[in-house]
Amino acid sequence: MAQNDRNKKWLWLGVGTVFGLILSYYCPHEPAYAESASSSERFAMATAKSGIGQSDAVFVLDMVSGRLVGAIYSPQGGFTQTYGRNLAADFKVVENAQYVMVTGFANTAGGGTGGTPATGVIYVGELNSGIVGCYGFLFTPQANRPVPTRELAVLGTFPWRGGP
Repeated sequence: MAQNDRNKKWLWLGVGTVFGLILSYYCPHEPAYAESASSSERFAMATAKSGIGQSDAVFVLDMVSGRLVGAIYSPQGGFTQTYGRNLAADFKVVENAQYVMVTGFANTAGGGTGGTPATGVIYVGELNSGIVGCYGFLFTPQANRPVPTRELAVLGTFPWRGGP
């Protein structure tokens, strides 16, 4: 009787393994990607998604000048798409601006001339103005040669100071 029970265990182990392999083959899977950000006293750097199957975009925030610039690396070689925005003008700060930058996901609509809306966005908060801004960008899939610098678009803002 013990031999029969042992055979059933091996049978169920085999059935479970085969079922697991079949399930993992037919169920869709998506690789995990991590966006990253780092900052120092005078600048911050972060990556944001451009699109599915595309290289991430890298953004650098110069906290001294209030300028946010970015680029997307092309597998054919070099950074072919560049972006820029004057955040000091957006937040209306002249001196002593204190920025914080992170990236995230947004389901943006539209597009039109100049490219496809990226799935990644850049959130920038500024301490003196008490405002957070969300910035989006367009990208051209499979751009093989440099594209003129595009301005980052303000997707929305909200005050985080003095609210309810």
